[in-house]
Amino acid sequence: MESKLVVALDLMKERDLLEIADKIGSKVFAIKLNWPAIMLSGSRIIRDVSCYSRVICDFKVADIPNTNSLITEKALEMGAWGIISHSFTGHDSLRAVIESAGDMKVFSVVSMSHPGSAEFINPNTDRLVEMSIRAGAAGFIAPGNNPAEIARIRKMSPGRIIMTPGVGAQGGKAGDAIRAGADLVIVGRSVYTSSDPVEQVDNLNMEIDSSV
Repeated sequence: MESKLVVALDLMKERDLLEIADKIGSKVFAIKLNWPAIMLSGSRIIRDVSCYSRVICDFKVADIPNTNSLITEKALEMGAWGIISHSFTGHDSLRAVIESAGDMKVFSVVSMSHPGSAEFINPNTDRLVEMSIRAGAAGFIAPGNNPAEIARIRKMSPGRIIMTPGVGAQGGKAGDAIRAGADLVIVGRSVYTSSDPVEQVDNLNMEIDSSV
């Protein structure tokens, strides 16, 4: 069974990032890279990590259409498998990401896992889901520490991929997220701060497999 685990490597030392990517790359669905890695190493880190696993660029793209296109085109050029975009900037901005993505999967943020998301993003989740479907997003980012919300978004979006952060350090459980309807589970700190990241990945894969 293919892994449903995505590991976020938000590390500030390139050597450490690549070392963990080498160890876990064959055991996970993808490795997620956020801005810290890009700021440290440049966009080439996308290409380097792609040697070990699929790469999802967690850029949360959120600008005018032209800028969004430029960011997306660079991620595509470097070999990313997927890219994460905000959707609150509107249909035209999200559509620019999708049109520039080529074969990359575009994941639209429609709900988040931190407390502050209750102020603006989460109250508008339904509208963001509907707009993202119209724009052609391949899937959504939904909070892994809120299974009820995952289940609700799943009902609204059959056939779309749901990827869930908020598992591990933010209190969510991988198995709960999968049972609620998530397709992929993102885990970061509980893997890369572990004394044995490989063992932690193996344990998470077993938890996920047992919930399918």
